[in-house]
Amino acid sequence: MIPRRHVLRMGGLTALGAAIPDAALRAFAPAAPPVRRLVVISHCHGWPYEGWRMRHPGRPADEPWTLDLTPLAAGGLSRPLAPLHPHRRRVLALDGLSLATAELDTGGNRHDRGWIHAWTGGNADFAARDTRSVSPSLDQLVAARTARPDRLPSLELSLDAALEAGRPISYNQGGMRLPAERSPAGAWNRVFGPASSGDAVGRRRRTTLDFAYREYRELAPHFTAGERARLETHFGLVERLGHRLESLATLACEAPAQPAAAFERYDLRFDAFTDVIAAAFSCDITRTVSLSLGEMPTAEFGADHISDKVHKGIAHYIHEDPAKYGAMTDYVRHHAGQVARLVGTLEAIPDAGGGSVMDNTLIVWGSELGDGWHGYRHYCPVLIGGDWAFRTGRYLYWPHETPAEMRVPSQVLAGGATRFSGIPHQHLLVSVAGAMGLDVDHVGLKHARGQRGDFIDVSGPLPRLA
Repeated sequence: MIPRRHVLRMGGLTALGAAIPDAALRAFAPAAPPVRRLVVISHCHGWPYEGWRMRHPGRPADEPWTLDLTPLAAGGLSRPLAPLHPHRRRVLALDGLSLATAELDTGGNRHDRGWIHAWTGGNADFAARDTRSVSPSLDQLVAARTARPDRLPSLELSLDAALEAGRPISYNQGGMRLPAERSPAGAWNRVFGPASSGDAVGRRRRTTLDFAYREYRELAPHFTAGERARLETHFGLVERLGHRLESLATLACEAPAQPAAAFERYDLRFDAFTDVIAAAFSCDITRTVSLSLGEMPTAEFGADHISDKVHKGIAHYIHEDPAKYGAMTDYVRHHAGQVARLVGTLEAIPDAGGGSVMDNTLIVWGSELGDGWHGYRHYCPVLIGGDWAFRTGRYLYWPHETPAEMRVPSQVLAGGATRFSGIPHQHLLVSVAGAMGLDVDHVGLKHARGQRGDFIDVSGPLPRLA
């Protein structure tokens, strides 16, 4: 993790500034609106719902209810949520959502459909070799609204393991997946490389580009209108990239130590990514990060005696083997511990306008499935932070009342399907977009049709968050 001696320097404070009270520092500068930041985290194989869920004594399952998390003792949260107990005042745990539109989509496999719907809210397109989305992902919508033009619009990361890579999160306006950086060292180079390279040639790229553009302007009358439009677009893109590289090359913020090239353990790679995220936020290099968590080695969450493979050795069989159900409960609990460490790291870094970086950060933690059986029925995302838009410190429950049938194993329900689903998760995506300053009424789809022909409105925010 980032050494504490770097924390104040990453926050932009000198040794002298560190001795001045926050209130005095703020008096020297005009107040500026706080910088809002978003982290999207997605893990594999969903949640073991019976282990994850919590219940409110005396409240029926067919009515919405709210449970205040703030007074709960250390053992008051469910086992998978327990590592978040120190941060429970920032938490919104959501029980009653479904990936209903993924169930209603057709074609392809359920993993691909799940990760497309989970983070874009739209349908999957299986026409090409690589699965595409019909709409951009949440993180890219937010990045387009919040990014500084002279810094990185967003940072896409993937914590891969030996067996399976992290699932895609980020899709551009054309529905194509964005490449994710798969090593902490590579992520560090992307964030701090331009300022650390000492590249004298790089500092003269703008001069070279200006020369090329002058040459183009002299030749432009000889081109067709279409050719001129394409070249102007190209020069505009290169100009913005050059401006961004120049800004990154002149950072005044001190970079943390470069991570190792490789790590033996999955947990250590996660913590190295955490340090890069924290540094990128505190230096305002980016304001949007997506982190996809690849399949965790079974030894790291104590299930190596069951199988050496999470996906096809454990997750597929949660409804057939209680031991494997328990192992997946530990799997999600381990991820909760990682998310808690990220929150703690962001809390330790002072923000420019006062408070901590975490005070102005919203973390959305979800998955590409409802459970490892490939179900979409119980989708259980957790929000951490974002109290400028949401009333945090709560567990929210809704009954399943949306007229969409959800596939379930026969061990759960004879016939293999429910008549109703939870609230379509698109409403959550709209709420997150709104919290990050977007004025939108839908993310991805606006509506869908249930298997029985019912009209399902998936626009508008999720109720009860504020």
